[in-house]
This record gives sequence, structure tokens and C-alpha cells, in this order.
Amino acid sequence: MNKYSQLLLILIALSASFTTYAQSKGEYPASTTEHTFTSEGKRMSGFIYHAEGKGPHPTVLLLHGYPGNEKNLDFAQNLRKNGWNVVFFHYRGAWGSEGEFSFRNAEQDVQAVLHYLTQADRATQLRINPNIISTVGHSMGGHMAIAGILDNPLVKCAVSWDGANLGAKSVGFINDPKTTIPWKKYSDTLFMLKGWSGDKAQQETTLYANELDLIRRSQQVNGRAIMLVGANTKVIPHALHIAPLLSALKATKDSNITYQLIDDDHSFSNNRDKLIAITSHFLTTNCAAQ
Repeated sequence: MNKYSQLLLILIALSASFTTYAQSKGEYPASTTEHTFTSEGKRMSGFIYHAEGKGPHPTVLLLHGYPGNEKNLDFAQNLRKNGWNVVFFHYRGAWGSEGEFSFRNAEQDVQAVLHYLTQADRATQLRINPNIISTVGHSMGGHMAIAGILDNPLVKCAVSWDGANLGAKSVGFINDPKTTIPWKKYSDTLFMLKGWSGDKAQQETTLYANELDLIRRSQQVNGRAIMLVGANTKVIPHALHIAPLLSALKATKDSNITYQLIDDDHSFSNNRDKLIAITSHFLTTNCAAQ
């Protein structure tokens, strides 16, 4: 047998193995695909965790923090096992995405991706139920998750893990006189955020604190379910970021607001299973039905 015949036999065997695998997993196995989203003409890198089955599936847009070293992709893998798609992306100017980073740009980017996911043809292609889309975010991503639901009536639910309110008390987190975090100096180190600096961070949160303040938009929740999870750390001071927002959301008409405290560090390093479990339970209970 010559080498070409051997190669042909190997290819046939591999094809048979793949066919057997596909049959065992059904026509629509769980998968992950790279994806490029656009916002204001700039390309943003991302990918989608597709749940097993034809669907369409409820879907979560998972939003990373500042700058996004912790991406919480263990949550994405776990939620997919429960029949959810999970979409992840990097904001403009973050981690190689085109354009320049800013907090207001990131809010716009979230809306651009949500718009993309809810288009009928895209939703069908990606096996997404456009009527069951929720946002989940950590830290700055928590702000983006809440802004995502408040600014978009199509979003079903939102979860914020130790989430910031970037315009808290109309002064912004950098200018908070009680903060113990050198945010401006820290911002100067974030080379993975294109066009960003401590000066720009301070300028944006000073000039646009009112615009970034989630409390000023809280009435737009319109009875949709939101869960805030606090970590009780100095990174996101509860009294500045979480407590006022929680009160404002609970005061809205037909409020459906849940709060959980997990005594851990900012990334919930010692309670990942608990964080994933309570979030999955919240989403399944409040957000999975059409």
C-alpha cells in the first residue's frame, strides 16, 4: 500500500469518526464560534458559546469589567450546559478590538451587539431566541449589564456581579472622596485599552457623570427582573455603588429586584460555584420563559 492509499484510509476513518460523533451529539452539538461585531463602524472581537440543540435558545450577553482580565468564561461554559447561548465580546479599543475605549463607547457597544443579536435573520442563524436575551456583567461590566437593560426594552433580565455605577452620585467613581483605590494611576497602566489614560478616565467621569449615573435611568426598568450581587470589597464600595442603585430600582413600579451578598474578593475567587449557581437559578427562574 502506497502512502496515498494510507492517507486516503486515514481520511475515511476520520470522516467516519466525525459522523459517529455528530450522530451521537445530534445535528446541533454544543459549539463555540468566533464572531466579529461592529459598533460605529469599528470591528470588535467576540465569540459565541452555542448550546446543544436546534433551539432557538435563551441567550446571555456576558460583559467583562475594567479592563477585563477576569472574563468569567467558566460561567459561560456552565450556563451553556443548561441550554443557554452565551455571547462574549471586547468593547471598542479593548484587547485588540478596533476604535478607542471609553465608558460611554462601551455602553454604545453593548447596544450595538444587542441590536445585532435581535435581528431576525441573525437570531435564526445563531439559534437565538430574540425574545429571551439577558445581560450579565462583572464590575464595570455590571454597570454595562444594567445600562444594557435600562437602555433597551428588548432585554429580558440583567445580573450585575459586584457592579459599578460609573456615574455614582453624579461625581463618578474616580472622584469619589472616600475611595481608597488610586483609579487614575491604575488607569494609566491599562495598555490593553487603546487611547485610554488616567486623565481620560477622570475627564469622562467628571464631564459625563450624570449621563453615566444608572440611578437617573432606573425608571426605565419597567418591572423587568434584575439581580445585584455584592462582594463587600473596597474595589466597589457598597455604599457608593450598590446600595443607592438597589434602593432606586426597588422603588420603581412593579419592581422585581433581587440582592445577594457573597463575602469574598472582587472576583468571587472562593465562591465561583455559588456565584454561578445563584446566577443560573435567577436566569432560569425569571428569564427563560418567553
